[in-house]
Amino acid sequence: MDNYVYHDRKMMKWMPFNALLEQSDYLKELFYGRDRKEMPVLSIDQETELNYQLEIAYLFKNLVIISYFDDGNIILIEGTITRIDQFYKLIFIDEVEISAKRITNIKSV
Repeated sequence: MDNYVYHDRKMMKWMPFNALLEQSDYLKELFYGRDRKEMPVLSIDQETELNYQLEIAYLFKNLVIISYFDDGNIILIEGTITRIDQFYKLIFIDEVEISAKRITNIKSV
């Protein structure tokens, strides 16, 4: 018995229980929740700086890299800001629509 090494199958051991509907939903939520992140909370100073960078990038048509939070992930998009909808608080980068409330960082390239 000295040569025996235990190899854990991690989550694979729970796959046979996937046949139960409730267990299947629970396992999907468990796998989804493992990699999910919370949206970063920005301070008032950070929001002011983002607004300033956004305004400068839009006025001068600078190429920017915007990181925004979407469904548990931080996504990066690069392009020029083509339009800003102040009523709905949307920013359009090359016809891609981003909510201004979800933006976490703006970098000029």
